[in-house]
Amino acid sequence: MVGKHIKVLEVNVDDLHTGGVYSLVKNVIEHSSKEIQIDIGAIEKFVNQKNVEHFETLGSKVYYLGYEGSKWKKQIVCYKNLKKLLEENKYDFVHIHADVANKLLVSALAAKRAGVKRVVVHSHAAGVDGNHRTFKVVVHRLCRMFLKNVATDFVACSDVAAVWMYPGIPKEKVMIIQNGIDLEKFRFKDNIRQNVREQLGITDEVLIGHVGRFAYQKNHEYILKIAKALKEKQMHSKILLVGEGPEKDRIKAVAEEMNLNDILVFYGTSNEVEKLFMAMDVFVLPSHFEGLPIVGVEAQASGLPVIFSDKITSQAKRLDDVTFLGIEDADISSWVDDVNHYGSMRRDRTEAYKRLREEKYSIEDTVQSFMSLYLGVKK
Repeated sequence: MVGKHIKVLEVNVDDLHTGGVYSLVKNVIEHSSKEIQIDIGAIEKFVNQKNVEHFETLGSKVYYLGYEGSKWKKQIVCYKNLKKLLEENKYDFVHIHADVANKLLVSALAAKRAGVKRVVVHSHAAGVDGNHRTFKVVVHRLCRMFLKNVATDFVACSDVAAVWMYPGIPKEKVMIIQNGIDLEKFRFKDNIRQNVREQLGITDEVLIGHVGRFAYQKNHEYILKIAKALKEKQMHSKILLVGEGPEKDRIKAVAEEMNLNDILVFYGTSNEVEKLFMAMDVFVLPSHFEGLPIVGVEAQASGLPVIFSDKITSQAKRLDDVTFLGIEDADISSWVDDVNHYGSMRRDRTEAYKRLREEKYSIEDTVQSFMSLYLGVKK
Protein backbone atom coordinates (compact mmCIF):
# COMPACT_ATOMS: atom_id res chain seq x y z
CA MET A 1 0.00 0.00 0.00
CA VAL A 2 3.01 2.25 0.29
CA GLY A 3 2.98 4.97 -2.35
CA LYS A 4 -0.82 4.90 -2.78
CA HIS A 5 -3.07 7.71 -1.65
CA ILE A 6 -4.88 6.31 1.39
CA LYS A 7 -8.22 7.81 2.41
CA VAL A 8 -9.27 7.63 6.07
CA LEU A 9 -12.46 8.83 7.77
CA GLU A 10 -12.18 9.47 11.52
CA VAL A 11 -15.70 9.04 12.93
CA ASN A 12 -17.20 10.54 16.10
CA VAL A 13 -14.78 13.44 16.37
CA ASP A 14 -15.92 16.95 17.32
CA ASP A 15 -14.82 19.94 19.38
CA LEU A 16 -17.63 19.69 21.94
CA HIS A 17 -15.78 20.52 25.19
CA THR A 18 -12.56 19.94 23.15
CA GLY A 19 -12.03 16.53 24.70
CA GLY A 20 -9.22 14.03 24.40
CA VAL A 21 -10.34 12.37 21.15
CA TYR A 22 -10.57 15.73 19.42
CA SER A 23 -7.05 16.68 20.56
CA LEU A 24 -5.69 13.29 19.52
CA VAL A 25 -7.15 13.32 16.01
CA LYS A 26 -6.25 16.98 15.52
CA ASN A 27 -2.63 16.21 16.40
CA VAL A 28 -2.58 13.19 14.08
CA ILE A 29 -3.93 15.21 11.16
CA GLU A 30 -1.44 18.02 11.79
CA HIS A 31 1.48 15.59 11.80
CA SER A 32 0.31 12.90 9.37
CA SER A 33 1.98 11.57 6.25
CA LYS A 34 1.24 13.28 2.94
CA GLU A 35 0.34 9.85 1.58
CA ILE A 36 -2.85 9.88 3.64
CA GLN A 37 -6.04 11.91 3.28
CA ILE A 38 -7.76 12.10 6.67
CA ASP A 39 -11.33 13.44 6.91
CA ILE A 40 -13.71 13.72 9.87
CA GLY A 41 -17.22 12.37 10.32
CA ALA A 42 -18.77 14.28 13.23
CA ILE A 43 -21.74 12.83 15.11
CA GLU A 44 -22.13 16.11 17.03
CA LYS A 45 -21.92 19.57 15.47
CA PHE A 46 -18.67 21.47 15.85
CA VAL A 47 -19.07 24.32 18.33
CA ASN A 48 -16.39 26.56 16.86
CA GLN A 49 -16.42 27.07 13.09
CA LYS A 50 -12.77 28.14 13.26
CA ASN A 51 -11.86 24.58 14.21
CA VAL A 52 -13.60 23.31 11.06
CA GLU A 53 -11.73 25.91 9.02
CA HIS A 54 -8.45 24.82 10.61
CA PHE A 55 -9.01 21.23 9.48
CA GLU A 56 -9.91 22.45 6.01
CA THR A 57 -6.65 24.41 5.75
CA LEU A 58 -4.88 21.11 6.51
CA GLY A 59 -6.73 19.48 3.61
CA SER A 60 -9.26 17.59 5.76
CA LYS A 61 -12.98 17.67 5.09
CA VAL A 62 -15.44 17.75 8.01
CA TYR A 63 -18.82 16.06 7.50
CA TYR A 64 -21.70 16.38 9.96
CA LEU A 65 -23.50 13.04 10.25
CA GLY A 66 -25.65 13.70 13.30
CA TYR A 67 -29.24 14.41 14.19
CA GLU A 68 -30.61 16.71 16.89
CA GLY A 69 -33.88 14.91 17.54
CA SER A 70 -34.56 11.89 19.74
CA LYS A 71 -31.60 9.73 20.73
CA TRP A 72 -33.23 6.59 19.36
CA LYS A 73 -33.89 8.08 15.94
CA LYS A 74 -30.42 9.63 16.04
CA GLN A 75 -28.84 6.16 15.79
CA ILE A 76 -30.79 5.42 12.61
CA VAL A 77 -30.06 8.80 11.04
CA CYS A 78 -26.34 8.61 11.88
CA TYR A 79 -26.18 5.11 10.40
CA LYS A 80 -27.86 6.20 7.16
CA ASN A 81 -25.80 9.41 6.85
CA LEU A 82 -22.52 7.59 7.39
CA LYS A 83 -23.41 4.75 5.01
CA LYS A 84 -24.38 7.27 2.30
CA LEU A 85 -21.15 9.24 2.79
CA LEU A 86 -19.05 6.08 2.57
CA GLU A 87 -20.83 4.88 -0.57
CA GLU A 88 -20.23 8.24 -2.27
CA ASN A 89 -16.62 8.63 -1.09
CA LYS A 90 -14.46 5.53 -1.28
CA TYR A 91 -12.48 5.38 1.96
CA ASP A 92 -9.83 2.74 2.59
CA PHE A 93 -10.25 3.00 6.36
CA VAL A 94 -13.04 4.06 8.69
CA HIS A 95 -11.60 4.71 12.16
CA ILE A 96 -14.35 4.98 14.78
CA HIS A 97 -13.67 6.51 18.20
CA ALA A 98 -15.96 5.97 21.20
CA ASP A 99 -16.23 5.18 24.89
CA VAL A 100 -19.07 2.65 24.59
CA ALA A 101 -19.67 -0.27 22.23
CA ASN A 102 -23.06 0.83 20.88
CA LYS A 103 -21.50 3.95 19.34
CA LEU A 104 -18.80 1.84 17.73
CA LEU A 105 -21.25 -0.80 16.54
CA VAL A 106 -23.65 1.55 14.71
CA SER A 107 -20.86 3.23 12.74
CA ALA A 108 -18.96 -0.02 12.15
CA LEU A 109 -22.09 -1.67 10.78
CA ALA A 110 -22.64 1.27 8.41
CA ALA A 111 -19.03 1.02 7.25
CA LYS A 112 -19.24 -2.72 6.65
CA ARG A 113 -22.54 -2.40 4.76
CA ALA A 114 -20.98 0.34 2.63
CA GLY A 115 -18.20 -2.04 1.63
CA VAL A 116 -15.28 -0.44 3.51
CA LYS A 117 -12.48 -3.01 3.70
CA ARG A 118 -10.84 -1.81 6.92
CA VAL A 119 -13.11 -0.88 9.81
CA VAL A 120 -11.16 0.24 12.89
CA VAL A 121 -12.85 0.51 16.29
CA HIS A 122 -11.01 2.50 18.96
CA SER A 123 -11.82 2.34 22.68
CA HIS A 124 -11.17 5.55 24.62
CA ALA A 125 -12.67 4.87 28.05
CA ALA A 126 -13.37 2.28 30.71
CA GLY A 127 -16.85 3.25 31.92
CA VAL A 128 -20.05 5.10 31.05
CA ASP A 129 -20.96 8.72 31.65
CA GLY A 130 -24.14 10.77 32.00
CA ASN A 131 -27.59 9.66 33.20
CA HIS A 132 -29.07 6.14 33.19
CA ARG A 133 -25.64 4.58 33.59
CA THR A 134 -26.92 1.14 34.62
CA PHE A 135 -28.97 0.89 31.43
CA LYS A 136 -26.04 2.17 29.35
CA VAL A 137 -23.75 -0.51 30.77
CA VAL A 138 -26.24 -3.22 29.80
CA VAL A 139 -26.47 -1.86 26.24
CA HIS A 140 -22.67 -1.54 26.04
CA ARG A 141 -22.11 -5.14 27.17
CA LEU A 142 -24.67 -6.41 24.68
CA CYS A 143 -23.26 -4.46 21.74
CA ARG A 144 -19.60 -5.24 22.37
CA MET A 145 -20.35 -8.93 21.71
CA PHE A 146 -20.94 -8.09 18.03
CA LEU A 147 -17.92 -5.87 17.36
CA LYS A 148 -15.84 -8.81 16.20
CA ASN A 149 -18.40 -9.43 13.44
CA VAL A 150 -18.18 -5.95 11.90
CA ALA A 151 -14.70 -4.59 12.69
CA THR A 152 -11.40 -5.64 11.15
CA ASP A 153 -9.05 -3.82 13.55
CA PHE A 154 -9.25 -3.25 17.30
CA VAL A 155 -7.50 -0.34 19.02
CA ALA A 156 -7.49 0.96 22.61
CA CYS A 157 -5.73 3.77 24.44
CA SER A 158 -4.79 1.55 27.41
CA ASP A 159 -5.11 -1.94 28.84
CA VAL A 160 -8.23 -1.09 30.86
CA ALA A 161 -9.89 0.48 27.82
CA ALA A 162 -9.17 -2.71 25.89
CA VAL A 163 -10.70 -4.93 28.59
CA TRP A 164 -13.76 -2.65 28.79
CA MET A 165 -14.43 -2.84 25.06
CA TYR A 166 -13.02 -6.16 23.82
CA PRO A 167 -13.37 -8.89 26.47
CA GLY A 168 -13.74 -11.57 23.79
CA ILE A 169 -10.87 -10.40 21.58
CA PRO A 170 -7.41 -11.96 22.18
CA LYS A 171 -5.06 -9.44 23.75
CA GLU A 172 -2.52 -9.78 20.95
CA LYS A 173 -5.14 -8.66 18.40
CA VAL A 174 -5.76 -5.34 20.17
CA MET A 175 -3.40 -2.52 19.20
CA ILE A 176 -2.60 -0.15 22.06
CA ILE A 177 -2.01 3.39 20.79
CA GLN A 178 -0.90 5.72 23.54
CA ASN A 179 -2.42 9.19 23.58
CA GLY A 180 0.67 11.17 22.67
CA ILE A 181 0.94 14.95 22.86
CA ASP A 182 2.99 17.80 21.43
CA LEU A 183 5.60 17.65 24.19
CA GLU A 184 7.44 20.80 23.17
CA LYS A 185 4.24 22.81 23.66
CA PHE A 186 3.96 21.62 27.27
CA ARG A 187 7.60 22.27 28.11
CA PHE A 188 7.62 24.32 31.32
CA LYS A 189 8.55 28.00 31.06
CA ASP A 190 8.75 30.08 34.22
CA ASN A 191 7.97 33.40 32.51
CA ILE A 192 4.65 31.96 31.24
CA ARG A 193 3.92 30.65 34.74
CA GLN A 194 4.38 34.07 36.28
CA ASN A 195 2.31 35.84 33.62
CA VAL A 196 -0.63 33.45 33.90
CA ARG A 197 -0.61 33.46 37.71
CA GLU A 198 -0.67 37.25 37.61
CA GLN A 199 -3.64 37.18 35.22
CA LEU A 200 -5.44 34.76 37.55
CA GLY A 201 -4.69 36.89 40.60
CA ILE A 202 -2.59 34.14 42.18
CA THR A 203 0.32 35.25 44.31
CA ASP A 204 1.80 32.74 46.74
CA GLU A 205 -1.20 30.40 46.95
CA VAL A 206 -0.82 26.75 46.03
CA LEU A 207 -2.75 26.47 42.76
CA ILE A 208 -4.44 23.10 42.39
CA GLY A 209 -5.55 22.41 38.85
CA HIS A 210 -8.12 20.23 37.13
CA VAL A 211 -8.94 20.03 33.42
CA GLY A 212 -12.03 18.09 32.45
CA ARG A 213 -15.59 18.13 31.18
CA PHE A 214 -18.19 18.79 33.88
CA ALA A 215 -19.79 15.35 33.86
CA TYR A 216 -20.11 12.30 36.09
CA GLN A 217 -16.88 10.77 34.78
CA LYS A 218 -14.64 13.56 36.08
CA ASN A 219 -16.17 13.56 39.59
CA HIS A 220 -16.25 17.29 40.34
CA GLU A 221 -18.27 16.58 43.49
CA TYR A 222 -15.17 15.05 44.99
CA ILE A 223 -13.11 18.11 44.09
CA LEU A 224 -15.62 20.20 46.06
CA LYS A 225 -15.09 17.92 49.06
CA ILE A 226 -11.34 18.39 48.75
CA ALA A 227 -11.84 22.15 48.51
CA LYS A 228 -13.97 22.14 51.65
CA ALA A 229 -11.31 20.20 53.57
CA LEU A 230 -8.57 22.54 52.37
CA LYS A 231 -10.59 25.55 53.47
CA GLU A 232 -11.34 24.05 56.87
CA LYS A 233 -7.62 23.47 57.40
CA GLN A 234 -7.01 27.07 56.30
CA MET A 235 -4.52 25.98 53.66
CA HIS A 236 -3.38 28.83 51.47
CA SER A 237 -4.65 27.42 48.17
CA LYS A 238 -7.00 27.83 45.24
CA ILE A 239 -8.47 25.32 42.79
CA LEU A 240 -8.58 26.10 39.07
CA LEU A 241 -11.34 24.22 37.22
CA VAL A 242 -10.87 24.26 33.44
CA GLY A 243 -13.68 22.99 31.24
CA GLU A 244 -17.37 23.12 30.40
CA GLY A 245 -20.09 20.49 30.42
CA PRO A 246 -23.66 19.58 31.35
CA GLU A 247 -22.95 19.44 35.09
CA LYS A 248 -21.23 22.81 35.38
CA ASP A 249 -24.20 24.88 36.54
CA ARG A 250 -25.11 22.29 39.15
CA ILE A 251 -21.53 22.09 40.45
CA LYS A 252 -21.34 25.90 40.66
CA ALA A 253 -24.59 25.96 42.63
CA VAL A 254 -23.33 23.30 45.06
CA ALA A 255 -20.04 25.18 45.46
CA GLU A 256 -21.96 28.31 46.39
CA GLU A 257 -24.03 26.39 48.93
CA MET A 258 -20.79 25.07 50.44
CA ASN A 259 -19.37 28.60 50.55
CA LEU A 260 -16.40 27.67 48.35
CA ASN A 261 -16.46 30.47 45.80
CA ASP A 262 -13.42 32.13 47.35
CA ILE A 263 -11.25 29.05 46.77
CA LEU A 264 -12.58 27.94 43.35
CA VAL A 265 -11.90 29.47 39.94
CA PHE A 266 -14.30 28.35 37.18
CA TYR A 267 -12.21 29.14 34.12
CA GLY A 268 -14.18 27.69 31.21
CA THR A 269 -12.42 26.15 28.21
CA SER A 270 -9.04 27.22 26.89
CA ASN A 271 -7.14 26.86 23.62
CA GLU A 272 -3.91 27.36 25.56
CA VAL A 273 -4.30 24.84 28.35
CA GLU A 274 -0.54 24.22 28.33
CA LYS A 275 -0.03 27.70 29.82
CA LEU A 276 -2.53 26.95 32.58
CA PHE A 277 -0.61 23.78 33.47
CA MET A 278 2.52 25.90 33.92
CA ALA A 279 0.69 28.14 36.39
CA MET A 280 -0.46 25.19 38.51
CA ASP A 281 1.40 23.59 41.42
CA VAL A 282 -0.53 20.29 41.66
CA PHE A 283 -2.91 18.53 39.27
CA VAL A 284 -5.84 16.41 40.50
CA LEU A 285 -8.00 13.94 38.58
CA PRO A 286 -10.43 12.05 40.86
CA SER A 287 -12.29 10.43 37.94
CA HIS A 288 -14.75 7.58 38.31
CA PHE A 289 -13.15 6.05 35.19
CA GLU A 290 -10.79 6.86 32.32
CA GLY A 291 -9.25 5.12 29.34
CA LEU A 292 -5.91 6.82 29.61
CA PRO A 293 -6.35 10.54 30.40
CA ILE A 294 -4.48 12.79 27.99
CA VAL A 295 -4.70 15.66 30.48
CA GLY A 296 -2.76 13.54 32.97
CA VAL A 297 0.02 13.06 30.42
CA GLU A 298 -0.02 16.77 29.57
CA ALA A 299 0.22 17.72 33.25
CA GLN A 300 3.24 15.47 33.73
CA ALA A 301 4.88 16.86 30.58
CA SER A 302 4.66 20.27 32.24
CA GLY A 303 6.44 18.90 35.31
CA LEU A 304 3.37 18.88 37.53
CA PRO A 305 2.92 16.38 40.35
CA VAL A 306 -0.35 14.53 39.75
CA ILE A 307 -2.87 12.86 42.05
CA PHE A 308 -5.04 10.34 40.20
CA SER A 309 -8.08 8.41 41.29
CA ASP A 310 -7.26 4.75 41.89
CA LYS A 311 -9.90 3.98 39.24
CA ILE A 312 -7.42 5.16 36.59
CA THR A 313 -4.97 2.74 34.98
CA SER A 314 -1.45 2.66 36.44
CA GLN A 315 -0.24 3.24 32.86
CA ALA A 316 -1.10 6.91 33.41
CA LYS A 317 1.90 7.25 35.75
CA ARG A 318 4.94 8.25 33.71
CA LEU A 319 6.92 10.31 36.26
CA ASP A 320 7.83 9.85 39.91
CA ASP A 321 5.62 12.51 41.53
CA VAL A 322 2.36 10.71 40.79
CA THR A 323 0.06 9.00 43.29
CA PHE A 324 -3.22 7.09 43.09
CA LEU A 325 -5.82 7.54 45.83
CA GLY A 326 -9.30 6.26 46.57
CA ILE A 327 -12.34 8.46 46.02
CA GLU A 328 -14.38 7.57 49.07
CA ASP A 329 -15.12 10.15 51.78
CA ALA A 330 -12.57 8.42 54.02
CA ASP A 331 -9.86 9.18 51.45
CA ILE A 332 -10.30 12.97 51.41
CA SER A 333 -7.68 13.51 54.11
CA SER A 334 -5.14 11.64 51.96
CA TRP A 335 -5.88 13.94 49.01
CA VAL A 336 -5.42 16.97 51.26
CA ASP A 337 -2.15 15.57 52.65
CA ASP A 338 -0.76 14.89 49.16
CA VAL A 339 -1.85 18.30 47.90
CA ASN A 340 -0.06 19.87 50.84
CA HIS A 341 3.03 17.68 50.28
CA TYR A 342 3.32 18.34 46.55
CA GLY A 343 2.29 21.99 46.85
CA SER A 344 5.09 22.73 49.30
CA MET A 345 7.75 21.17 47.07
CA ARG A 346 9.85 23.22 44.71
CA ARG A 347 11.27 21.31 41.78
CA ASP A 348 12.89 21.84 38.42
CA ARG A 349 10.05 21.29 35.95
CA THR A 350 11.93 22.10 32.75
CA GLU A 351 13.16 18.57 31.99
CA ALA A 352 9.91 16.64 32.50
CA TYR A 353 8.90 16.69 28.85
CA LYS A 354 12.12 14.84 27.98
CA ARG A 355 11.10 11.96 30.24
CA LEU A 356 7.76 11.70 28.44
CA ARG A 357 9.59 11.59 25.11
CA GLU A 358 11.62 8.65 26.40
CA GLU A 359 8.33 6.98 27.41
CA LYS A 360 7.07 7.27 23.80
CA TYR A 361 4.35 9.78 24.66
CA SER A 362 5.24 12.31 21.99
CA ILE A 363 2.70 12.98 19.27
CA GLU A 364 5.30 11.76 16.79
CA ASP A 365 5.16 8.31 18.39
CA THR A 366 1.37 8.30 18.27
CA VAL A 367 1.32 9.42 14.64
CA GLN A 368 3.76 6.63 13.83
CA SER A 369 1.32 4.15 15.37
CA PHE A 370 -1.54 5.56 13.27
CA MET A 371 0.63 5.45 10.15
CA SER A 372 1.67 1.85 10.82
CA LEU A 373 -2.03 0.99 11.04
CA TYR A 374 -3.00 2.81 7.85
CA LEU A 375 0.08 2.18 5.72
CA GLY A 376 1.03 -1.22 7.08
CA VAL A 377 4.62 -0.15 7.74
CA LYS A 378 6.46 1.92 10.32
CA LYS A 379 7.13 5.36 8.97
